[in-house]
Amino acid sequence: MTRRPRPRALLLDLDGTLIDGAPDLAAALGEVLSQYGRTPLDVDQTRRFVGHGVARLVGDAFAHTGAPLAGDQLAQAVHAMERAYAARLTVDTILLPGARELVDSCGTLGIALACVTNKPTAMAREILEFFGLVPGIAEVLGGDLDLPRKPAPEPLLAAIDRLGVDKAQAWMVGDGLPDIGAARAAGVTMACVPSRFGEEFDAHAQADMVFASLHELRDALAETGAQ
Repeated sequence: MTRRPRPRALLLDLDGTLIDGAPDLAAALGEVLSQYGRTPLDVDQTRRFVGHGVARLVGDAFAHTGAPLAGDQLAQAVHAMERAYAARLTVDTILLPGARELVDSCGTLGIALACVTNKPTAMAREILEFFGLVPGIAEVLGGDLDLPRKPAPEPLLAAIDRLGVDKAQAWMVGDGLPDIGAARAAGVTMACVPSRFGEEFDAHAQADMVFASLHELRDALAETGAQ
């Protein structure tokens, strides 16, 4: 791993990076699938479909459990999922190890933080507030903004603009291919903390840096020199 100067900003993914929200997503998704006579997915199956936003999650789940939905049917199922999930955002969701320590450490080190997620902004902010990570994370950019979702670069570039740093001074911190794709397209350093979410891939081949945990990332940031 090439040692890099300490960034001035981190762009943090949410699901699979800061939190494990799969239990609540699976429960909400199960409610919707059951309404259509489909077999609910278990938590591990749900994790594999997370990362591209609610609409993609619902679409993939229906395709996996039988015939896919389209048009108005899909839109209605997505709306039902949003209602079901909004009612249980933090029932069984947990903060991943090292998340709080990373946010606290970045505050000490003077590293600005933004959460860049494909989850709707209000939902993401509610989860972050529940775990006490706001105001440590200054900006929250969700998948419902008037921007393409990750892996498009626009959410990352918008976060960088809000934080007032140059993209050469920012790292994307995430666990999956949407994060890597967005970082590559935006020209931002990618720091990957692999998880069980999303599609399988070779993190060492695709990311600039790979950390086994958020604790390891926090320690690496503390050891690097400021830009």
